[in-house]
Amino acid sequence: QNILAEVFLTGIYAPLICSKLLRVFKNFSEKKESNVLYKGKWKNHIIQLINLSLQTAKYNQIQINLIFCDNDKLNSFKKEYFDDDVLTDIVTFPIKNDNDLEAEIYISVEMARINSKKFNVSLDNELSRLIIHGVLHLIGFNDDTEDSKKIMFLKQEEIISNFSGNVCSE
Repeated sequence: QNILAEVFLTGIYAPLICSKLLRVFKNFSEKKESNVLYKGKWKNHIIQLINLSLQTAKYNQIQINLIFCDNDKLNSFKKEYFDDDVLTDIVTFPIKNDNDLEAEIYISVEMARINSKKFNVSLDNELSRLIIHGVLHLIGFNDDTEDSKKIMFLKQEEIISNFSGNVCSE
């Protein structure tokens, strides 16, 4: 139904997500910027996950840039664009959202790791939830009240229960 033409993965954690072999960047002093076109099974799984999240939405063309970064980067976005000095795990920026969807979703792998341990789930599971969460924001879901959080969480869990792939190796 939806055809996701491009999924770009960028940021300091791109190698960690892209390959089972590259398990670097656990030491934050070794940060390096990487720009990687997400290929192979991981890209296909992310496309499947995003399409599951967009099942009720109709777009002619979709381009979503996933940027994996650290807490400092997301905190700087929260301060600059939302006037909120708080740690978060995801920030979503719709660039175009009419007949076409173009967006950037920034995910803190650092916070995802913390949350995966806190909730006793794999990093793969937590990143999958964050990708869904970001896409749901793009199609009108909010989490600014307790009621809207509950609705968004239920939708997120419905999507994750229908997803059989992996988005990373951890």
